[in-house]
Amino acid sequence: MEPRCRALSFARAMRDARVMEDTTSRSRILDATADLLRTRGLQGTKLSEVAKRAGMLAPSLYHHFDSKDQLIEEVLVEGCHRNTRYIVTQVEVLGSSASPTARLEAAITAHLTFLLTGDQYSSAVSRVFQDLPDDMKRRVLAAYAGFDNYWRDLILAARQSGVARSELDPTVARKFLINMLDSTAEWYRPGHLEIPEIARQACHLFLHGFLQPESDR
Repeated sequence: MEPRCRALSFARAMRDARVMEDTTSRSRILDATADLLRTRGLQGTKLSEVAKRAGMLAPSLYHHFDSKDQLIEEVLVEGCHRNTRYIVTQVEVLGSSASPTARLEAAITAHLTFLLTGDQYSSAVSRVFQDLPDDMKRRVLAAYAGFDNYWRDLILAARQSGVARSELDPTVARKFLINMLDSTAEWYRPGHLEIPEIARQACHLFLHGFLQPESDR
């Protein structure tokens, strides 16, 4: 190989190595931030701790992110996208012949499973969303729109099929359901009930109610 060709190959290899290193470092920072947001909340997430968990010095974070707010926002937006993709996959695999009730049950189970089996990003969204500054909250909500719209369509389909109670507002039902499911990330601890059982009970509460029908009392 000619010296010039060797030099170009070496330069390309070095450039690719730097890109890979930057990507890996960025992923470690995002993972560390997501875990801290999930476990300690917004106020408890310190850049010094993020850097420590990511295996770097705190000033190095600014090579990848302009500010703490930018870092947190990226984690939360990614959490919205991950959760939506998982729920849609678990519901749509049922096929077009699945009933609206079966699709809702699959979505509820998928959302809880995703939240409670270690996805730090979606759990971070559930933990800190209400504590965000208004401007960041609006931007995260834009990423959240796909998630929210999918739940809206599932609930409207159930109502249009006639299986849902017509006197209940679908928007209120959707907001109650999502907030109920999201809250599990705060109180769930392994050992008492398994996740499938929690999902089963959540499905029963939302789809059938807490009280028995009057005819059965």
